[in-house]
Amino acid sequence: MSSYLPDPFAAASLQTIAVDVYTAAYRVSGISASRFSRVADILNQVVSTHLMVEQATVSEYADPTATLSAQQVLMTLDEILFVVINDTDHVTRAEMRIPKRAVRAQVGLPPFRISGSLHVAQGSRPVDGLLNVAERFVPITDATISSAAHPELGRSVTALAIQRSRAHIMLVADDDRPDKLLADVLDQETAERWLHKPEESGS
Repeated sequence: MSSYLPDPFAAASLQTIAVDVYTAAYRVSGISASRFSRVADILNQVVSTHLMVEQATVSEYADPTATLSAQQVLMTLDEILFVVINDTDHVTRAEMRIPKRAVRAQVGLPPFRISGSLHVAQGSRPVDGLLNVAERFVPITDATISSAAHPELGRSVTALAIQRSRAHIMLVADDDRPDKLLADVLDQETAERWLHKPEESGS
């Protein structure tokens, strides 16, 4: 019997993950193969200019009734707004969140708006989680996706990753005073509407 260790980067170590990939005009749902399981890692480790999605279904926002099926679809990384991962068991593992804390984030990626939890290192400012990181794609958990132009695309998901360079606006608020930063850049009425505070909605 051979005693050598298996190559961790061999093809056998690849796993298939169900993803929904969103651009400004299209959504592609299918399977992506990666050695990684977290959505931001999958995207940030792509070495080519395109992400391959297999067993794909392509839908166009302008014509939601028409879909196209394809065995393989290549998606330009530069045009990807965000990716939702549908197999989210890894998100609930406690070790993924020990060194970080959650802060509220709201991101405008036209035609979408995303609200959710951004995880930043202990002791750092909330804005550091969006600006002072090297990765191209940043994960957001417990996210809500909405679109005024295409309300049928709205949904809540456990985890997604946004492409920072495609965001038109990014707002972050600390967890102890979630209204403080928003009030600095938005009028009070808009800030309160974006926050959707449960205690206020029930009053």
